[in-house]
Amino acid sequence: MKRRWQVIIGLAISAAALVLALVGIDLRRVAETLARSDYRYLIPGAAAVLAYLLARAVRWRLLLGRGVSLARCFWVTNIGYLVSNVLPFRLGDPARAMVVGRGGEVSVAAALSTVVVERVLDMLTVVAMLGGVAPFVAGSGQAVNAGVVAGAVAVAAAVLLLLMAFRPHWGRRAVRWVLARIPRLDAERWARVFDGLFDGLAPLRSGRLGLSLLLWSAIAWAFVVLTYWALLRAFVPRPPFLAAPFLVCILGLGMAIPSSPSAVGVFHAIARYGLTIPFSVPAEEAVTAAFAIHAFQYIMIAILGLIGLARESLTLGAVARSAGHLTTPDPNPSSRITDQEPCTTSSPAAPDSSASTTSIGC
Repeated sequence: MKRRWQVIIGLAISAAALVLALVGIDLRRVAETLARSDYRYLIPGAAAVLAYLLARAVRWRLLLGRGVSLARCFWVTNIGYLVSNVLPFRLGDPARAMVVGRGGEVSVAAALSTVVVERVLDMLTVVAMLGGVAPFVAGSGQAVNAGVVAGAVAVAAAVLLLLMAFRPHWGRRAVRWVLARIPRLDAERWARVFDGLFDGLAPLRSGRLGLSLLLWSAIAWAFVVLTYWALLRAFVPRPPFLAAPFLVCILGLGMAIPSSPSAVGVFHAIARYGLTIPFSVPAEEAVTAAFAIHAFQYIMIAILGLIGLARESLTLGAVARSAGHLTTPDPNPSSRITDQEPCTTSSPAAPDSSASTTSIGC
């Protein structure tokens, strides 16, 4: 019942946002904008998307360790995006952990902890970029306020993750204390699951690795900005210089709003008003760019995600069911992926922390 209401609320918000995105739009002018668009810029846009995904794969592999190949990190990352774009409940990140964990090189719990680290790094990068762009963008006060809140949350999460990485015994002790007070729960089995999460944070103990993670985060998001610049240039004749980085920032923060899969409506409304209010881009051009950018990314991710599923010999339904089971009381989630192909179904031991810290520069 709770999940049903989540879907209903998300769809309602997406519908309302879609109305806001389209209100007052002259469809004839949208057609004119499409007719005069320069579609050559889709080529560098596609190249930038691929470069962004590759940079994310490099960063994820730094966290996972040498046992997982860069190619596998790349394709599993695309599977995660596909799951988030097609299915409700934003299961993309759990799906990534489930898929990469089935290979046996890393446990599902450890992979989940790396996903959490990635999200904190993303938020810190977006907030830092917003801090550099917002002072030069008129009417960005609300975005700055949202950035301050998001930045505070991201910094608090980063501090907590670092604390758990350097003092994992504190986290284990706290988890066991809480689990022991939950009735009818096998506390020891669940404690072993959380032990895997703490083991996955071990790479953060390396200062060099931390700098590498920050560098690849900056590189990845720079390619996002390049993607948006190329796609804006395709549909807006002379996009303002700061439009692309500002749009990336507010969309990054706005994706926290509940919505339908792939943020339909929410993405378009934020993109439209993020271009029209501070940069005075004509509404029809802004809406055209919003829908084009969303569709372009959706199609690319869908193709890459389907290729990733084929390489892993998995179906979208199997991955979604496995990721959804992470919310059920089963402390051995890696056994949930059951497809017709042979795979590792046991939950492997977490990688040795000393091996994880040697993955710098992979």
